[in-house]
Amino acid sequence: MHCPAERVIENRVNNNDKGREKMSVTTLKRIALVTMVLGYIGSLIPGMPVFLQWLGKLSAPLFFYCMAWSLTKTSDKKAYFRRLYIASVAMAAFNLLMSVVAQKTGLVTAVTTNMFATLFASAFLVDLIEYANRHPKRRLKIWFTYIFYQVAVAGVWAGLYEIVEVPYAVLNFGSALLGSALTCEGALMYVLIGVLFYFTKEDKSKKRMILGYLGIFLVFFVNSAFGLWGRLFSLVGHDVLVALMEIMTGLVLWGASFRPIFDLSHMFHNDFQWMMIFALPLVLGCNEKLGFCKKKRKRDKLSPQFRKYFYYIFYPVHVYVLWFIGAVIMK
Repeated sequence: MHCPAERVIENRVNNNDKGREKMSVTTLKRIALVTMVLGYIGSLIPGMPVFLQWLGKLSAPLFFYCMAWSLTKTSDKKAYFRRLYIASVAMAAFNLLMSVVAQKTGLVTAVTTNMFATLFASAFLVDLIEYANRHPKRRLKIWFTYIFYQVAVAGVWAGLYEIVEVPYAVLNFGSALLGSALTCEGALMYVLIGVLFYFTKEDKSKKRMILGYLGIFLVFFVNSAFGLWGRLFSLVGHDVLVALMEIMTGLVLWGASFRPIFDLSHMFHNDFQWMMIFALPLVLGCNEKLGFCKKKRKRDKLSPQFRKYFYYIFYPVHVYVLWFIGAVIMK
């Protein structure tokens, strides 16, 4: 027998558990999917309201969190890395093909996005950190090799783009092929989001996750609102070096020195990456569970293989469809 007070407490606990179930990893993926689609509608189709792109900025951090969760739960990390890498190179190759199609048909735009490359770079860096921690005697050599390799790839990328003027799609294909963490979409700042989520998700207080995420957000916010980093790098005066820093950081640096010190319009109409801050409450509300109970699985007609590969297929397909619609409208 339970007294009324105990029943009330038990009901509240049950209600809280139900609430937590609603914010499972699966739910988080669906929110990321919806905001991603809205973001690409806003960016690829002319005349769409800018707030769609604001919503789109929620998707990348949510997918990075899901990537961090998958790295923890997967039984075969090598297979997971392989899927991300193959998806990254395949989409880069298709982007290259689409750029050729755009040139031949007179379409004014080409596809440049490839978040698979960034997810792979982030997952690889997570694995490298764990590998270096397991081999402390080789840690210095491991990090020197990795940093030298990444900076060299980014340097060649910037030189080929600014001096030789190699097409962007060709460079992005090479970047995906080489697993570059500094020339992928979003570059270093995005890669670090995935690393941050992986190494802080076990912290029950979430303080380290919150502080780390706020730090990354602050970099984007200061750049968007004040153009501080762009103003500093523009003092160098060399286009290749400025391009290299822009590529490596994922920050919009060009033209910052010509903007007002505090540019509110720029924050909401041009460089609104700082809006990723609104993804943090969703991440903190996740219960880190898949979200499919046994009873639900029995009724679920979707196979595990379908769930595994759905996002790998949906992401590029919806980007190309929206790109084609937008390109036809702009032609």
